[in-house]
Amino acid sequence: MSNARHTILLAAFALLAPRLVAQTNADGTPGGQYVINGKYVPTIANVQKIDLRPVAFDTVLPDRPVTYDMLPVKGTVPPKVDSISAAKLNIATTQQKLYHGFVKAGFGLYTTPMVEAYYDQVRSRENTYGIHVKHFSSNGGLDDVGPSDYGYNNIDGFYTQYMPHHEVGGRLTYDRRRVNFYGYEPTALDADTIAQPTDDDLERFYNDIGFQARIKSLYRDSTKIAHDVALEVHAYSNDVRSTETNIKLTTVLSKEEGSETYGLGVLLDNNAYRGKLGNGLEDLRQNGTLFGLTPNVSTSGENYTVKVGAGIYVDAQSKTTFHFFPQAEATYSLFDDILMPYVGVDGRRIRNSFRSLSRENPWLVDAPNLVNSSLNFDIYGGLRGSFTSQLGFDVRISKSRMKARPLFVSLPPGDPSFGDRYAPVYDRVDQLDISGELHYHAGTAINVNGRVDIYTYDTDEQAEPWNLPPYKISLGATYDLRQKLILKLEAQFLGARKALGYADQLADVPVATTRDLDGFMDLYFGAEYRYTKRLSLFFDVSNLSASKYERWYRYPVQRTLVMGGATFAF
Repeated sequence: MSNARHTILLAAFALLAPRLVAQTNADGTPGGQYVINGKYVPTIANVQKIDLRPVAFDTVLPDRPVTYDMLPVKGTVPPKVDSISAAKLNIATTQQKLYHGFVKAGFGLYTTPMVEAYYDQVRSRENTYGIHVKHFSSNGGLDDVGPSDYGYNNIDGFYTQYMPHHEVGGRLTYDRRRVNFYGYEPTALDADTIAQPTDDDLERFYNDIGFQARIKSLYRDSTKIAHDVALEVHAYSNDVRSTETNIKLTTVLSKEEGSETYGLGVLLDNNAYRGKLGNGLEDLRQNGTLFGLTPNVSTSGENYTVKVGAGIYVDAQSKTTFHFFPQAEATYSLFDDILMPYVGVDGRRIRNSFRSLSRENPWLVDAPNLVNSSLNFDIYGGLRGSFTSQLGFDVRISKSRMKARPLFVSLPPGDPSFGDRYAPVYDRVDQLDISGELHYHAGTAINVNGRVDIYTYDTDEQAEPWNLPPYKISLGATYDLRQKLILKLEAQFLGARKALGYADQLADVPVATTRDLDGFMDLYFGAEYRYTKRLSLFFDVSNLSASKYERWYRYPVQRTLVMGGATFAF
């Protein structure tokens, strides 16, 4: 059997041998392809797997002691020397010494004396108080007009007490002003038909006795309601017994809630006025109370601030009227506060009193008629910012409308006027104001500022916006040379205005005509030399151009006024 198996295998090999011969390449080297004919049966070999299942090993491992060895290794740090720039050492000096008293006295042309004195408490954490007294007068010195002397006297004292959470203070004031009605032609009074005026007719005194009280919160906690309450009382009169008593109470409340602030303003203004007409005429009496609420809310972000509110007023003078005015403002910061565009709208009710009108124009009639004004709207927008840390600017344009705005017109000659008195007329005035302002300062040595306003008016009933200027330019500069020599320069330019006058004061029926008031430039120069810290000398020159311009029709100002004097602290 064994031989037979061998014989079969050899025969099979002999049959297959010719097909297993390897092919050769063209150059006779072995290689190429191998072709095997037969049946291929793949077989996977058995795999012996390793059992890796976990087995419990119950044996307590012994603790191995831990040792710490200090390796004797030394690090080498190469030395390196850095240059250190020089440092400036600022030595904090003690607080500047304060003096209780300060007196300033001078004398100028046209017999013009001036005395001013202060006496205040020095630094204190508990309270502060002081008193201020001033006298200024002049004999006028104007030609071709009536007596033009004037005087001003003022005294006021104040006291403020500081408490842990509040500041409480009060102030008493007395103000006395003397003016002369010199805006007439003396030759016009030479006629026999014209009664010659007496000193009482041409001279007027205004007396103002005032009282102020205020309480203001000083909370550091913003969750509390901050408040500022002020009471102001004025008893105002002239020497012909026209009197006015004004009591005004204002309250401002505010509270912060996160990024929002809620506020409320409250106004209570009562005015009792009695105008003495004279000549047996019945006195003019006008009493009224003005009540106002101004609620508002503001919010601010990283670059913006928005405030929205309203003005709500009830005016009970002559007749009760209700007024509502929108109030809003928005500001946005660009380039880290370098540029700040802003827009807004404002409106409010304005009290016109005997005191406010006579302060604006002291040559007022003895018993003017009083009408309150309404700023219906003032829509404005502008851009403020800074070119450098020393140079800042503000440009703005606004459009406003004021109802019952007081305009001053001359009264015709006759009792009690000699063509030298003014009376208010009330008219609706629309105003367009384009303004620009520029500030420059170089430390504390140089300060320069300038402002220009260009106005356009539109009136409803009056032919012209009487005495309102078409433009106004003001410039100011101060130079401080090491706190030793201080120089000041100021300039004011006012455009030509329209005024209401009368062609012939001697005519039976004077005819009202429009008068042109020329524009003017008023220059002021002042110098102060500080001889010591307590004693200094000053020199002032007003109206350097020596122009005899008229701010009000027929009321020219003094020409160049030179004044010199000294100051002393004690």
